[in-house]
Amino acid sequence: MSVLIEWSERFSLHHELLDAQHQELFELANAAQKLDPNNANKAELGRLFKEFYDYMGKHFKEEEAYMQSIDYPLYEKHKKFHESIIEGMTKILKEKKGVDELQKSIQMIAKKWLAEHILENDLQIEKWRKSLIVTEKDLHASL
Repeated sequence: MSVLIEWSERFSLHHELLDAQHQELFELANAAQKLDPNNANKAELGRLFKEFYDYMGKHFKEEEAYMQSIDYPLYEKHKKFHESIIEGMTKILKEKKGVDELQKSIQMIAKKWLAEHILENDLQIEKWRKSLIVTEKDLHASL
């Protein structure tokens, strides 16, 4: 099976911790994807999925703290996205699935909830942060 998604600069928030966490999430998703459904046992895949789930929760807390620290105006909306992702993952964890189904779930999560979420939502945080820097420079220039 091929690698799911490669980390690249286009996903970067230019925030060392959050970028490192995003990269770790990509690696966890890819590790689960690389397991051979014919040889992988469900417990192994389940453990990887749980690790992915736990790490996602930890990452969301860090990202939310960062958004609050820069007074990100879409914080509440973004936090709701995070909650819906965790709810969706919880539902998947509770369902009895075979190795193949779990891999498909992880593939969907990595593509829709990880890559697309970063590109469509997280990068808006970086735009906001950059706008603050420009505003601050303009303010100092006018003094």
